[in-house]
Amino acid sequence: MYDEMLRLTVAYSLGYVRQCPNLKFGITDKAFGTPGAGGGFGFADPDAQVGFAYAPNRMGLCLFDDPRGKVLRDTFYHCVKKLPETEAKRAA
Repeated sequence: MYDEMLRLTVAYSLGYVRQCPNLKFGITDKAFGTPGAGGGFGFADPDAQVGFAYAPNRMGLCLFDDPRGKVLRDTFYHCVKKLPETEAKRAA
C-alpha cells in the first residue's frame, strides 16, 4: 500500500511495518518495526533475537535511514556478529 505521508510503499501489519524493498529494519526478512518522526525508529529482528530503538533528542529531516541512526544500527549489527555462536550470530 502506498503511504502518502511516508511517500513510499509500505506493508502495515497489526501496528507495525513489515520489511519492504524501500524500508529495511534488520538484516533478516522477519524483522519488523516502525519509523518515527524526525529520524527515530524501532525494530525487532526475531531471527537475530534482538530489538533496537533510536530516539534522537533533535528532529532530523530524514524519515528513514537518518544518518545518525543508520550508523548506530550498522554498529549494532557489527557487534551482534561478534557474539558467541548463537542464533543471533547465525542470523547475522
